[in-house]
Amino acid sequence: MRNSIWNLCINLILVLFSTLLGILTINQFFLYISNNNNQRQDFPRKLLQYLEPIARWTYPDYKNSVTNSKSLFIVGDSYAEGAGDLYLKDSYKYSIGHFLDKQWRKNTNIYLAANSGSYIPLQLSLLEMHLRGDSKNLTGMPIKAGTFNLVLYFYEGNDLENTLLNSRMLFQSFGGSKLRFKFPILYALKTANRLGKQKILSILTKQTSQTRPNSLRNNICVDSICRSIPSMQTASAGLSEEQINVEIEYLVNSIKKFSSQYTNANMCLVYIPSPATIYSPKEDFFYQQYLPNKSLKTDAKSNNKKSLLIRQSLLEGLNFELMTFVDPTKTLQKKALKEFIHGKLDPKHFNEYGYKLIAESTSQGCSLR
Repeated sequence: MRNSIWNLCINLILVLFSTLLGILTINQFFLYISNNNNQRQDFPRKLLQYLEPIARWTYPDYKNSVTNSKSLFIVGDSYAEGAGDLYLKDSYKYSIGHFLDKQWRKNTNIYLAANSGSYIPLQLSLLEMHLRGDSKNLTGMPIKAGTFNLVLYFYEGNDLENTLLNSRMLFQSFGGSKLRFKFPILYALKTANRLGKQKILSILTKQTSQTRPNSLRNNICVDSICRSIPSMQTASAGLSEEQINVEIEYLVNSIKKFSSQYTNANMCLVYIPSPATIYSPKEDFFYQQYLPNKSLKTDAKSNNKKSLLIRQSLLEGLNFELMTFVDPTKTLQKKALKEFIHGKLDPKHFNEYGYKLIAESTSQGCSLR
């Protein structure tokens, strides 16, 4: 009897040891691909979703090989990261950074510090960790430069909503702690679980969705071409003016705090207007909601009023004697009178033409040092 119990204990210990060893081995694999996941190595783009968001910074291939050159960090959300039709079609050059790289390649090394669904205060917090070397397991060693440049891309479509919902959580808003720098397998397992649940839910609701299609769509026309698109992102249609001012104050304070800690950083803020501001629909339209609201619709006049409020609040809050402000709204609106600058597959993000326009505005408005 004692021998049986002893053998059972030994077997359990061996099983636990083998499981732990397997997990640690897989974790080392994730640590490796976190530093080796760029396009140049033909890393499968579909696997990126299993990597820690901060580890995806290494994915874009900007061909940084110039020595004694200027260094630029691109900071922002999915627009800065490069979401859109080009990304979905596995294009090799799909983002603002790729188009900036083409214009500034001779004397600038470009680094990504942006993630889908994020916001500037969070990204600056993660960038601080990177510059301190805390995240080297996932992002590689930080650059060694006396000065560096930051282009902050503020998106009026959901940045303020994100700060309102998650502003005080910083890295924890990604659902974890600093331990995730050392154990990226935890994020991979969480993602696999989430995707599995989504797949099951999709199968269960497929029949319902076919018999009851989504009616919250908008008809947007540019010249003679019209598209039916889902609820549009706006200039914080679901927020009050007071909420907008509070969240802009939080954003401004985060930028000032970073600037005071890194006095050698040269910053430029580029404003990205929402599709509602760019296309300004003539009729009332459905907007994407982030907070519970009674109204499902808004109009161009109300949206444009809030867009102006956001830009004015940014101008008043930030010290633009030390920081450049680039607002390409009018340019984008003018271009959008003749053709769509957002994608068909992903109507929330720019198409190739739209990203090139933002890159041109950035290179013309932001000065590097």
